[in-house]
Amino acid sequence: MVASIARSGRWCAGLAATLLLAGCVSTPVPKPHVSLPAHWTHAAKQAGTPEPNYHEWWQALHDPALNRLVDESLKANLNLASALERVRAARALYLRSDAPYKPALSINTDDPVDPDARASYFLMGFDAHWELPFFGRAQAAHNVAQGHLDEAADKLREVRVSMVAEVARDWINLSAAQQNSAILKRMIGLQQKRIRLARVRVRLGLASPAVLTAPLLKKSDLQTQQQSARHAAVAAAQQLATLTGRDEPRPAWAHHAKLPKLRGYEPVSVPADLLNTRPGIARARARVIRAAGQLGMAKANRYPSIGLGASLVASTDLASYHASGINGIGSFGPTVSIPLFDWGLRKARANAKGHLLKAASLAYREAVLQGVADVETKLDALHSTQGRLQTRKQVVQREKRAVARARTRARLGLDSPDRHLVAEFSYDQARLRLIHARAAHDTAYVALYKALGGASNRSIKSAG
Repeated sequence: MVASIARSGRWCAGLAATLLLAGCVSTPVPKPHVSLPAHWTHAAKQAGTPEPNYHEWWQALHDPALNRLVDESLKANLNLASALERVRAARALYLRSDAPYKPALSINTDDPVDPDARASYFLMGFDAHWELPFFGRAQAAHNVAQGHLDEAADKLREVRVSMVAEVARDWINLSAAQQNSAILKRMIGLQQKRIRLARVRVRLGLASPAVLTAPLLKKSDLQTQQQSARHAAVAAAQQLATLTGRDEPRPAWAHHAKLPKLRGYEPVSVPADLLNTRPGIARARARVIRAAGQLGMAKANRYPSIGLGASLVASTDLASYHASGINGIGSFGPTVSIPLFDWGLRKARANAKGHLLKAASLAYREAVLQGVADVETKLDALHSTQGRLQTRKQVVQREKRAVARARTRARLGLDSPDRHLVAEFSYDQARLRLIHARAAHDTAYVALYKALGGASNRSIKSAG
C-alpha cells in the first residue's frame, strides 16, 4: 500500500513537473543588430538655420495654404481612412489572441426516430473543452497577432507619410506649372512683337520673308509648352482633390501661382531614429515577430496537445404515454492528442519556420541598411539642387541687368527694338529655369523627409 502511494506520488510529481516545464517553453523574438553611423554623412548643417519640426516638416516651406491642405488630407484622405480601419481590425484580433486557449462550451440537440416507431427520443448534449496553452502555444499566438498588428500599423504610417509627401509635391508642381504658364504667356507676347517687327522689315524690303520662319516656329513651340504647363497644373489640382477626399479641385487653386519658400531643411534626427520612424523598417520588424510566433507554434505542435474536456448527454422518450423521466450521462477528464505518424512532418514544418525566421531577420537588417542609404542619397540630392538653385538665381540677376541695359540702349536709339526683345526673352528663359530649380529643390526636400518617415502621427493616435 505504501509502495503504491509512493509510486502514485512520484507519477503526480513527474506530471506536475512536465506541465510546469511545458508552460515555460516559448520561442523568443530575436533582436537583429545593425550597426548604424552616429551622424549622416551628407548632412551639412548651415549655421543659423532653424530646424523644422520633424513631425510637421512641411511647415519649413512657409506656405499657409499647404499647411491647410495637409491638415485637410490627414482628416479626409480615403486611403488613410482605409489603412486606419485595417489597424482597428488587426487590433480587434490581437486583443483576443488568447481566445483559442479559453474554455469553450457547445450545446446540441437531436430528435432521432426509432425505426420501429414505438419510441422517439429527444437528446440534448453539452460539450466543454479547454485546451491548455502548454509548450509556448499562448505566447506564439500572441506573437503572431502582435506581428499582424504591427504590420498594419506600419502600413498606416507608410500611407500617411506618402500621402503628406504627395500633397506637398503636387502643391509644388501646381505652383510651378502656374508660374511657368504665366511666364510662357509673356514670352509668346514677346515673340509676337518680334514677328510684327520682322513683317515690317519684310514689307519695307529690308529683309527676306525667311526671317519670319524662326520666330513663328519659336512661338508655336512656346504655345505647346504653355499648353503642357496648363495640363500639368490641371493634373496636380486633380490629384490634390483626390488626396483631400474632394470630387473636384477648389477654384482658388487655379489662382495660387506662388512657389513655397523653403528655409531650414536639415534633418533633426540621427540614423538610429530610422528604426522608429521610417516605414518599412517597422514592418520588417513586425514580420520578425510574426515569424517567431509561427516558429513557436510549429514547435509546440511537435508535442502533445493537452486539455480538459467534459460532456453531458440527456434524453427523454417523446413517444411514451407514461412519464419516462430524463436519463443522462456525463463525463469529465483530461484530453491528450499525441502526434505519432505525422511527427516527422511536424518537425519539418518547425525547421522550415526556423529558416523563415532567419530570413525575416535578414530582411529586417536589409531594410535598415536600405533606409540609411536612401536618406544619404536624398541628402546628397538636396544639397545638389541647392547649388543649382543658387546658380540659377545668379543667372536671373545677370539677365535682369542685361534687360535694363538693353532697354536704355533702345531708348537712346543705340540698339534696335528687336535687341531689347531678345534680352527680355533671355530673361524670361532664365526665370523659367529658376522656377524649375526651385521646384526641384523643394521636391528634393519633400523626398528627404519621406525617406526619413517624417509626418504627423495624429492618425496613429486616433486608431482605436
